[in-house]
Amino acid sequence: MGSLQSPEHHPTSSGSLASPLSSNGHHGGSPPLKDVSSEIRITRPGTPPPTAIFSSGMQRRLSLSFEDGNVAILAGKSYFLVHRGFLSRQSEYLAELTKDNYSCPTMTLEGRPVLHLPDSPEDISLLLHSMYDGLSSLMALESSLRVASILLRLSAKYAMEHLFNDTLAILYKAWPTSLTQWTRRERQLPRVNSEAARAISLPHPITIVNLAREVDAIELIPAAFYDLCRLLPSVVATGHTDPFDLTSHSLTSSDLVLLFQGREAASRFFSTFVVNELENRRASETCINRRQPDPAQRRLCTGAFQLITYELLQDVNGLITGRTADPLFAMQEVLNLQADSGTPESRNMFRACDSCRQELVVSVHAARNKFWDSLPEWFGVEVTHWG
Repeated sequence: MGSLQSPEHHPTSSGSLASPLSSNGHHGGSPPLKDVSSEIRITRPGTPPPTAIFSSGMQRRLSLSFEDGNVAILAGKSYFLVHRGFLSRQSEYLAELTKDNYSCPTMTLEGRPVLHLPDSPEDISLLLHSMYDGLSSLMALESSLRVASILLRLSAKYAMEHLFNDTLAILYKAWPTSLTQWTRRERQLPRVNSEAARAISLPHPITIVNLAREVDAIELIPAAFYDLCRLLPSVVATGHTDPFDLTSHSLTSSDLVLLFQGREAASRFFSTFVVNELENRRASETCINRRQPDPAQRRLCTGAFQLITYELLQDVNGLITGRTADPLFAMQEVLNLQADSGTPESRNMFRACDSCRQELVVSVHAARNKFWDSLPEWFGVEVTHWG
């Protein structure tokens, strides 16, 4: 997922440094890295005593190094002095990695056996913070969704089931499996590629699709694909460059085909909805306007449906709201246009009578539910629990 500022250097929205993440007194806020000429000792069974090898660029991460730590995790040119037993409790995979290194170390740092992990120091810092201080301490950061995506990959890589499930639950809030959760998400989260999205470090859905494939979290994919449907196809095909580390991300050719096929299916569904539920919609049998003596009054409800149709068609390509293709939002707009009762001096031309409006609400909700239920099929993804 690329590098990210470690929590000890993460800025808050006010521009100041984040408050200390630790709740157990292990470390304070924003401590400096300890830059040492680290002594790395190499030992092999049956060889003479180890010789000292010095590396001038090694840095000890003070915020995640403990004097009673008995193993050193090395990531890049940074290392962390932590507790082997604690690592082993969190992950059987890490337990196996440290077992051989501890019983017969080939490298030591400050007298501790070294576990060399091929991840960035920033990512390992996040992982260790989640282990020692709890995931909730990291979720207070504005970049919580980016942090969760990084931790999901690492927890899958190192077989940390508890952390995997917790971070997956966090990402489900942004790319959920139910329409109710999606509607809530749309009220709380900004659109992808918007300034507000970048301000809170919302991961790009391309990275979410690729991550979901990597860790077998398929349930994330339909909502992430739908997120991508709201971008121009040319933008999606070009890929995404992460502004944090300038890493380029793109969909695989097979996922790109699935996305465009699903986008076309969603577009056809919305076109059918507009024709069947709006353009040719008749007034309710109990419509109070259809019994008015004035012909203009009798056409108020059907006229409202036609005005809504025109409103949706002119906005379907994002001319007003900036959305290129968002049928769920457009269908919700039908209800929003009906909500304002207007005033005696300025009647809401989009608003039908109570009977017509109630029937329209039922139709819109049914269409939105059917649309959402169809997403996995349209995008060619098999999801066990959806909707």
